[in-house]
Amino acid sequence: MKRIAVIGAGITGLATAWYLHRDGHEVHVFEAQDRIGGVIDTLVEPSSGESYLIECGADNFATLMPEAWDLVRQMGLESEFITPNQDYRIAQVVCRGRLYPIPNGFSLMQPTRMGSILATPILSVAGKLRVLREAFVPAKRDDQDESVESFAVRRLGRECFERLVEPIVGGIFTAKADRLSMQAAMPQFVRMEREHGSLIRAAFAKRRQQSAENRSAREASGARYDQFTAPKLGMKWWLGKLAEPLGDRLHLNHRVELLERHLEGDWGLQVVDRLSGATRHERFDGVCLALPSYSAGRLLRNIDGVLAGGLESIEYASSAIAVLALRRDEIRPEALCFGSIAPTKEDRDCLAISLSSEKYAGRCPEGTVIMRAFMGGAVRPQMLDRSDQELIELAFAEVQVLFGVRTKPHYQRLVRWERAMPQYHVGHVQRVVRIRELVAKHSGLALAGNAYDGVGIPQCIRSAKQAASKFS
Repeated sequence: MKRIAVIGAGITGLATAWYLHRDGHEVHVFEAQDRIGGVIDTLVEPSSGESYLIECGADNFATLMPEAWDLVRQMGLESEFITPNQDYRIAQVVCRGRLYPIPNGFSLMQPTRMGSILATPILSVAGKLRVLREAFVPAKRDDQDESVESFAVRRLGRECFERLVEPIVGGIFTAKADRLSMQAAMPQFVRMEREHGSLIRAAFAKRRQQSAENRSAREASGARYDQFTAPKLGMKWWLGKLAEPLGDRLHLNHRVELLERHLEGDWGLQVVDRLSGATRHERFDGVCLALPSYSAGRLLRNIDGVLAGGLESIEYASSAIAVLALRRDEIRPEALCFGSIAPTKEDRDCLAISLSSEKYAGRCPEGTVIMRAFMGGAVRPQMLDRSDQELIELAFAEVQVLFGVRTKPHYQRLVRWERAMPQYHVGHVQRVVRIRELVAKHSGLALAGNAYDGVGIPQCIRSAKQAASKFS
């Protein structure tokens, strides 16, 4: 049994601690904030005898990558998770000021149903023909990383990129597509081009396999909704279950100010209790930094300046979410959906709008819809200079135009996330390889989190499992 410190009580840190505890180690988690969750949080707000369940961050996760769902099963919590509602399982995109469904079978950037591409009003005739020509565009011959914009324009044409790919990518990564790395953010499409020479030919090859995964891709409108799940009681409930085994070894309001490597080979932590101001020193056999990379870099400056510099070089974007509870009967019927996205060229204030209560049951009182409007990110960082009230008003104005709502929200709240989303710029994979080479020189040290190999919850859980395995 080893004594391990995990710094950071977001989902990655808690999952790392869960795996370590399961394997019989004594694990302590230190969190500077007064709550667990990091960029995940759930609010339960009362409303006339009922309540709103509001996700302030991620509200679900995909099961196509198995790590997160495997963890749920290991915890014995499968019955506490639900799948998306069957109705209104579409995503829409703003085009010339109106909402239109993303073509069926257009998954992230792969067209799998040509009839849907030909029928969509989102693309011009020339734009549709350019997408169909993707099957004959020569494949890239080298392994050099490129931006999502470069890849999508090269394979699908600029109109498809601007009208479909760019807003989908922006809604997921809150990143600028001209800097976002294909190899880091969407490696599956790089593999498709390399193995099949074309995204369309890859879709036809998969169709012949007739797997459930492929049927889902052909039927999807922007996202494969049948491959998502969420806790009935919200994401924070799940994180609480992850934290339960820790007991009093979960230290909230405890900031790690200094990390040291002792001559004996173990690690020293200088920890400050933010409530009392008291400082104490503790020693551990190993340390996992489940923190934003810039925070991990700060702690490692006195240990490895080159490693710290690499971690601090990863940029982050900030964002805001305006939460609005609105009358459902005022939404135009054709606008009801799971969510909408907006291309940059539409010059909208919101990157995306999620109808959370349409996706999952039990999120709000009957007759009400909870909308979450996402703003800022690397795409429109200047939006975050505005006050909370201004952002809420801008979000409501957008909802009025796109969804037809007239009545003021029953409930409203603004959530800000400062430097919360790592930016996988071109060359990110190579940067992470170098970071891992440097980490390997320090026995008993692990890094985990969304800064390295994926921003989604399954990738974070995979990162946690890999970090925990280093101490076995």
